Amino acid sequence: MGKRILITMLLALLLVVGPLMAADDAVEDAVDKAVEKAVEKDEEKSLEPAEQIALIKAVSPSLVRVEFTAKFDKGKAAPGCERAIREERAVERTGYLLSPTLVITDDITVHPRFIKRLFVTYKSEQVDAVVKAYSKDTHAILLELAKPLTEAKPLVFDAKAEEPYYAINYGRYGSTLTKRVWSLKLPSVYTTERNRQYRAGPSGCLIVEKTGKPVAISFASRWPVDDSWKGSPLKWPMLPAKDMKKSLANVQKNAEQGLMRVTLNFRSPKKRSDMGRYGGDESKTEINTTGALIDKNSVLVLTNMLPKVTARLERITVHPQKGEPISAKFKCTMKDYGGFVVTLEKPLTGPVKLLKKKDIRDYRNQLLLSAEIIIQGKKRVAYYKHYRINSFDMGWKRHIYPQAGWGSGGDFFFDLNGTLLALPIARREKVSVKRWGGSGATLTSTSYLTEVLGDLKNKKNIDVTNVPLTEEEENRLAWLGVELQGLNTELARINNVSDLTNDGSTGAMVSYVYPGSPADRAGIKAGVVMLRIHGEDQPKPIEVRVDSYAFAGRGFRWEWLDRISEQDYDRIPRPWPSRENTVTRALTDLGFGKKYQVEFFIDEKIVKKDFKVVVSPPHYDTAKRYKSKVLGLTVRNLTYELQRYFQKKPGEAGVIVSKIEPGSKVSVRGLKPYEIITHVNGKEVANVKEFERLIKGQAELQLLVKRMTRGRTIKITLSQPTTKPAETTRPAETEKTEATKKPLEK
Repeated sequence: MGKRILITMLLALLLVVGPLMAADDAVEDAVDKAVEKAVEKDEEKSLEPAEQIALIKAVSPSLVRVEFTAKFDKGKAAPGCERAIREERAVERTGYLLSPTLVITDDITVHPRFIKRLFVTYKSEQVDAVVKAYSKDTHAILLELAKPLTEAKPLVFDAKAEEPYYAINYGRYGSTLTKRVWSLKLPSVYTTERNRQYRAGPSGCLIVEKTGKPVAISFASRWPVDDSWKGSPLKWPMLPAKDMKKSLANVQKNAEQGLMRVTLNFRSPKKRSDMGRYGGDESKTEINTTGALIDKNSVLVLTNMLPKVTARLERITVHPQKGEPISAKFKCTMKDYGGFVVTLEKPLTGPVKLLKKKDIRDYRNQLLLSAEIIIQGKKRVAYYKHYRINSFDMGWKRHIYPQAGWGSGGDFFFDLNGTLLALPIARREKVSVKRWGGSGATLTSTSYLTEVLGDLKNKKNIDVTNVPLTEEEENRLAWLGVELQGLNTELARINNVSDLTNDGSTGAMVSYVYPGSPADRAGIKAGVVMLRIHGEDQPKPIEVRVDSYAFAGRGFRWEWLDRISEQDYDRIPRPWPSRENTVTRALTDLGFGKKYQVEFFIDEKIVKKDFKVVVSPPHYDTAKRYKSKVLGLTVRNLTYELQRYFQKKPGEAGVIVSKIEPGSKVSVRGLKPYEIITHVNGKEVANVKEFERLIKGQAELQLLVKRMTRGRTIKITLSQPTTKPAETTRPAETEKTEATKKPLEK
C-alpha cells in the first residue's frame, strides 16, 4: 500500500515539476530510476493513516486561508478573477502563520486596483491584512494582520531536524478544504547545461519531520542542493513594502521617460475591388503604438508591419510624456523582430537600460517590477506592479522566452535596479512559415535585442525590403511571368501529381507564359505544373496555392455594366485576376534581389529552376495614369496583363477607364469603368500622355470606346476649352532587379 501511495505522489509531483525542468534546461531522464529507488527505501518512512492524521492535527492551527475579494476596474477584471467576482466569492490562497500577526503566502501578483479587500481566515475568524514585505527570490509575500488570530498558533521551525520528512498540503479540492500528507524523499540533484544545480521538490507545502515539527515551507519547485531551503521564511531576503513603493516609483519614472506613444501616419491604401476588403493594419491610415527610447536619438517602435503596410508610411511622431511631440525619420526594420528603428529630430533623455549578456533564466522566481503600457487611441495608460517569472520556453533558434502568464501581453519587466529585462515584441516570421494574421507579441529578453540594435549596419539584422516607398512604388510586385490555374483532385490525377500536391490542394498549372519573362527565359511552357518555391534562407518550401477571383470560370458579364448605378462603380470587381496573388506576394515578401528555386513537374519528373526576385513591368495598380477633372474620369495605360485579357497587341491604341466620378460629363454620356478609349476626335490614343494632349483645348470631344469587341462613339461638349495642364501624371514604372530603398522624407 505504501509503495502505491508513494508512486502516485511522485508521479503527481513530476507532472507539476517536469514541464518546468524540460522547458528550461536539458536534464537527464532519470524518472524511472528515481521512482524505483524511492519505493525501495520508503518502507521504513511510510506512515500509517493514524500517524498521518496526527501530523495534520499538529500543524493545523498554523494553516490559514489568505483571501481577497476581487473587483472590476474600468470594466476589466484581473486575469483569473472574473469567475470569482461573478460568483460573489473570494479568491483563496494557502497561508502559514509565522508569528501572531505575520502570515507567509504564495505571491499575489494581481494589481492592487483589482483588489477590494485582503484578509486572512482561520476557522470562522477573519482579520484584515496588508502586504508587509516581498520575498526577493521565492514566489511568496509576507502579510501583516490587523490583529492576531485568536485560536491560531504560529509555526516554530527546526532547520536541524533530521529525516524522514513529510510534506503537508492545504487547499481546496473541488468544493472542500482538504489537508493531505505524503512521505518526502528528497529528489536527485539535477545539473543543467549552464552548470546550475537544484533539487526538484514540491511547491505549495509545509515540510515537517516525523513528530510534526516544521522544517521548511516550499513555494517553488526548485530547491537548493544544500540545506539552505530549511528554516523559517522570516530569514528569507525580503523587500519591505515601503521600499517596494520607492522601486515602483523609480520604474514609473524610467517608463515615462523611456516608453512612449508613437503615432504612425500612412497614405490611404489603394482601392482593390478585386481583392475584397482590407483587414488589420492594411486598411489603417494611423497607428498608435509603443516605442522604447534605446538611446537619446533613437526609438524602437514596437509594431510588426508587413512590407506592403510599411510602404505607405509617411509620417512618424514620437510623444514624450513631457514636452512637445517630436518628428522622427524611418531608419530600418529589424529582420527577425516585429519592430523598426526611427531617428529623432531632437534628442531625448532617459533611454531604457537593456539587459546585455545575462541569461533571462537567472531571474526565475525573482522579484521583478512590471510596467503595463496600454495605448488606447491617442492616450497612453500605464499601470505598475511587481511580478514573477517562474517558467520559460525554448523557441526560435533555441532562444529562451519567459512565460509570464495570461494577461501580461503588454507588460515590460524590470529588475529592482531599473534594467529592462523583457518586453512584448513579435518575432517576424519568414514567408514560408508565416501564419494567417502573423505572429503576436511575445515576451522577449532584451538581451537578444541588444545584440541586434548594436549592429544595425549589418544586413543580417535588418530587412532592406521592408521600407517606406513612394506612392508610385507602393504596389510594386515580384515578376515571374506566368498565369496559373489552381489544381483540384481531378486535375492532379490527370497530370499525375496527386502525391506531390496533397491530392490537388496545392500546386498550380501554368496556363500562360509571358514572352521575355523570367519563366520564359528559363524555358517554362504552358501545361507544366508548378509545385513549390524554395526561398533563400527560408526554413521550409512555400507551397503554391492560387487565389480564385470574382469571375473565375464564368467570365465577366459586361452587359451588367449598363444596369449598375454610377454610385456603385467603385465596387465593381475587376474583370481580370489581380497581379497580387499568393505567389507574387510571397515572392515580393522574399525580397527583391533574393535567389529562389521553383519546383516544376515537367515530362513526368520534378525539375528545379533557379530565379532571382525582380520587379515586374508596370501592371494595372502601378500603371501611369491621368485624371481629368473637367471630364470626371481617370484613365490608365494598358499594361501587360490587360493587353492579354483584352487580346491586344503591344503598342495597340487605347487607355483604360479606371475611375468615373458620379454626375460627371462622361458618366452622363454613358462611359463605364474598364472600357477602353481608343480614339479622341478620330486620332489614336497610344497612352495617357497622348490622351491628355488630345483632349487639351478641345471644345468638343468624340471618344471611340470599346467594350471588349463592341465599339461605340461618345460625344461630349465642353463648356470651356481645357487649357490647364494635367492635374496628375505618374511616371512609368520601369523593371528593376532589386528593391528601391528610398528613406522617408517626413
